[in-house]
Amino acid sequence: MKNQLLEALHEVWGSVAFRLTLNYSLFALSTSLVLLAFFYHQTVGILESQFSRQVATTAQRMSAHFDQGGLPGLTNEINLELADHVNSDTEMFLLVDRRGKALAGNIQPDAVLLSLKEAGTNHAVILRGRGAHGYLVARDLPDGSKLIVGHDLRDLHEITQLIKRISLVATGVTALLVLLGAYLFRRTLQRRVEVIRRTATQVGAGQLKQRIPVQHRQDEFALLTHDINNMLDRIELLMNGVRHVSDAVAHHLRTPLTRILARLRSALRPGSSYEELKNSIVFLASEIEDLAKVSEKLLQIAELESGTRRKKFEAARIDVIARDVVELYEAVAEEKQASLRFSSAGPVCVHGDPDLLAGAIACLVDNALKYAGGAARIRVEVAQRAGQAMISVIDNGPGILPDKHKRIGERFYRLNRDVPGHGLGLATVIAIARLHDASFELRNAEPGLSVSLTFASPAMRAQEAPA
Repeated sequence: MKNQLLEALHEVWGSVAFRLTLNYSLFALSTSLVLLAFFYHQTVGILESQFSRQVATTAQRMSAHFDQGGLPGLTNEINLELADHVNSDTEMFLLVDRRGKALAGNIQPDAVLLSLKEAGTNHAVILRGRGAHGYLVARDLPDGSKLIVGHDLRDLHEITQLIKRISLVATGVTALLVLLGAYLFRRTLQRRVEVIRRTATQVGAGQLKQRIPVQHRQDEFALLTHDINNMLDRIELLMNGVRHVSDAVAHHLRTPLTRILARLRSALRPGSSYEELKNSIVFLASEIEDLAKVSEKLLQIAELESGTRRKKFEAARIDVIARDVVELYEAVAEEKQASLRFSSAGPVCVHGDPDLLAGAIACLVDNALKYAGGAARIRVEVAQRAGQAMISVIDNGPGILPDKHKRIGERFYRLNRDVPGHGLGLATVIAIARLHDASFELRNAEPGLSVSLTFASPAMRAQEAPA
């Protein structure tokens, strides 16, 4: 039983939520105690000041009666004060003559009282035959007699004791509430954290489709849930992409490797002529070059997705880059009897890697020339809309069926197997777009196809990029 209790206490104390709540609660409790102590001392000080003023006023009034009526008049006034039963149980008076004989009053004289000076002091006295503690002020009268006026501090003592008891009770209740609140807060926080931990455990076990349930309350945990779910979506997408790439690579490498192996075995047969060996070597070199190109493309996509190329970002004129690409492909377009035109509303600048941007535009133009057919009309347009840079490659070819759009950009996916290629061009373009925080949009131009890259970051001023 003892061990179980210790384990439970250790578990509670090991909770960050419990310790955090307890620390803040103890800080609040300490602050409350400081304020309570300040209130206590201020209250006691005010009461003591009130008593001292009351006693000083009474002493001054009695001295005035002595000035008017002498010692008999003062004696008579003291007797009247004690006989009116107004505060008579707390008022203290003592009038003694020059020989120390008591003439009037309700406290018993002693040597200490007779030696009091005019400054007020707290002193124990005998009031009506019982012990009391009072605040006393002495006045030496002109005829050698002495007047002592005071006030019983019993009320002040009772008030201070009451404040102390209330403070102790309040401190105890607050401490219990602090512990209870820390425990309840730990329970509440633990339940919400446990949901996240359970989802993380399931995802770690391979259940990539698991997500944290979304709460209706828009608090910090809701924001954290949103961010974690977005991260899990991205992880699932990347893992699916890795699996797809692995399957696709295995599938696409198996065929050329099989051809290479078959050609090698054919070349190793006895009696192969020089021409046969030469043709086999040329064929093998071509196949290996294709494999090298595929590997290079895959490595480039992996490098783009890692984000390391962002280190080479600079201000770049996207209109100048697109114009240079169009000029580069004009000869190819003429050879295919296609029309390739470029248009730009003016200088448009972005922050990015000029070489990668040129490669993406070149890939889009190359695809348009491949798939648009003979006598195609291709336009490369650069514009700036709502402060964002946008580049579009539009052709008048057959376009792509809407149900095929979602597969565009998958590695090794090809719409037309008769057209040379590896199915990695648009995958590279999409990777470049993501690296530059740009969106890739594919839509039918009716007729033809329009492919656009829209950069999320605002376009830069033309002066910031070289022409």
